Amino acid sequence: MPSQSPEQQQPWQTSFPTSSFYFLDVSPHISGSNWITENNDQPSLSQTTKITRKPYCGYEQQTLSKREQVEQESLLAAIQWPKPPDDKIAFLQSTDPVHSDFVIVKPRGFFKVGDQLEVLVRMKDFQGKPKQYGGDYLQARIHSPLLKAGATGRIVDCHNGLYKVFFTLLWPGEVKVSVTLVHPSEAIQVLLRLREERPDRVYFKSSFKSGRYSETTECNVCLPGDLPVCNFTDLYTGEPWFCYKPRKLSCASRISHAKALSLHFAFSPGHTC
Repeated sequence: MPSQSPEQQQPWQTSFPTSSFYFLDVSPHISGSNWITENNDQPSLSQTTKITRKPYCGYEQQTLSKREQVEQESLLAAIQWPKPPDDKIAFLQSTDPVHSDFVIVKPRGFFKVGDQLEVLVRMKDFQGKPKQYGGDYLQARIHSPLLKAGATGRIVDCHNGLYKVFFTLLWPGEVKVSVTLVHPSEAIQVLLRLREERPDRVYFKSSFKSGRYSETTECNVCLPGDLPVCNFTDLYTGEPWFCYKPRKLSCASRISHAKALSLHFAFSPGHTC
């Protein structure tokens, strides 16, 4: 996503000064495919043997009881994030914080401490057209900088481009309302896909060497595919660790281990409306 201008990066906010009232100024068992692994505790290359082992690969590989499966499905359904109607959305049709706005619902002259303040957020795309679906990641808060007081709001996604935000007014004084678009719904789908495809976000490598010949392979707790791997699981703690087996070298020829790369993705932080 392109970087935003300074105007876009400032949260859109409204404020209302008060005294003792709020006055609104209206401005276990692992299953799955087996890997061929080679242990690293062999005394010599000639004694190295390949064994079949079921590696640790997270919840997707676990066998759940019927009760656990029902509970898992219920939890996943509860946290399911709304998706755009189409897999591919043009950038100009994605959520634009500059065109989006919010209004105070049922504004009145005075608000008392303990009252509920409701805000309606209206999301629009880069063409200024109202969004027809939800799924944006918003953060909303009320705050009084001079008092160093603040509180977050409860956000309700109406799934039609509108969001309701509810605040409890907890202290007297001038209060500002700020709404921040952290990620548009379209970017969230990309983040979800990346989480499924590369959940580690960081990968590691090991070097193997014998004589003048050396190879480097990727390592992690779980490695995708059915390629042969070296099993470097800790014998004392049971902590699993695997590396892809070198093509021409044995697992016992490993000489070093290091962090290879952090996977970074280009997204603009802190889109605001």
